[in-house]
Formats: sequence, C-alpha cells, structure tokens
Amino acid sequence: MSEREQQESEAGFFDRWSRRKASRRQGEVLADEPERPVVEDATASAAEENHDAPVRIDERTGKPYDELTDDDMPPLESLNQDSDVSMFMARNISPDLRRKALRTLFRSSKFNKISLCAEYAEDYTTWTPMGDVVPHDWKRAIAREAERARQKLADAMDDEMTAADEGVELADADRAAAGTATGADGHEPITDHEDR
Repeated sequence: MSEREQQESEAGFFDRWSRRKASRRQGEVLADEPERPVVEDATASAAEENHDAPVRIDERTGKPYDELTDDDMPPLESLNQDSDVSMFMARNISPDLRRKALRTLFRSSKFNKISLCAEYAEDYTTWTPMGDVVPHDWKRAIAREAERARQKLADAMDDEMTAADEGVELADADRAAAGTATGADGHEPITDHEDR
C-alpha cells in the first residue's frame, strides 16, 4: 500500500472528499482522477439528429407534421377506431383539440372495454328494487331483532315492578315503624272506637 493510500484510509471518507473538493475549486486535477471529456452541447447534437430523421408528411394536406395547425385537422366525427390520430399529436395542434381527438378514439368499441374483475365494472346507480319480496335471511334477522327488543322491554318492566314493589314495602315498613298502618288504597283504615 502506498503512503498516500494509507493516509487516505486513515483520514476517512469526509476528509478525502473535502480535500478533493478544495482542489477542484482551485482547478487542480488529482493524479488518480481521470480527466472527463468535454460534453458537447446537447441541443446541438439533438438538432443534428433531427436533420437526419425523415420528415413525416400528412397525406391529406401535403404539409410536414410540424407545420400542421387546427385548421388542417379532419373533423372529429370522421374518426373511428382504426383512424390514425398521430397528426393530432403535432407540435402546433391545440391541447383542447388533441384531447377531443383522443376522447373520440378511446370511446370507440376497440378501446372502450371494461374489466369484469374491477369493482367499477357494473352500474350500481340503476338497480331493480325487490318490491315486496323479503328474503328469508332478512325475515330471520328482523324476527331476531324483534325478539331482542321484546326481551329488553320485558326486563325493563320487571326491573320497574321490582323497584315499585320494594318502594311500597319500604314505605309500609316505615309506616309500621311509625305506628300507622295503611290500607290497600293508601289511607288509614277506619276502626270503631269506644268513644263514640
């Protein structure tokens, strides 16, 4: 291992990175770093490639695709599933006309297919009501819920009766402790006294 490699391994990654960055700013190229070739201007090379490519000509108008405008396009009603819509993708065509052409194309039967596995495959907005027909499972569920409601009501009434009975018994016990008794109607019974 050379002395420099040993120093770099001891110094660590960030020290080495900082040193290389500082030398780059000063314009120095380190010995172990290969010089990068100068990249040509990308736009110039792209323009040269486009000159080599054949120019597409519209058969109807005889104009190159890059010169087509909205007025040169065929009517949208004439498009069908086999129509070539590539002319609508030309540079000077308005985005609105382009969208309309694609919408017309994708609404044709060739492209307008619905996946039957998808949850949106059926129209759930128009369904046939069942009318007076109630499935057996629904009837059982309704009967079960009615029975639960009846049971809750019976339990509540039993609790009220128990509480009322306890209340009467407590009141009778209090009165008995106080020395007064009441009849079934809640009034003191009439007794014959010798004073009369």
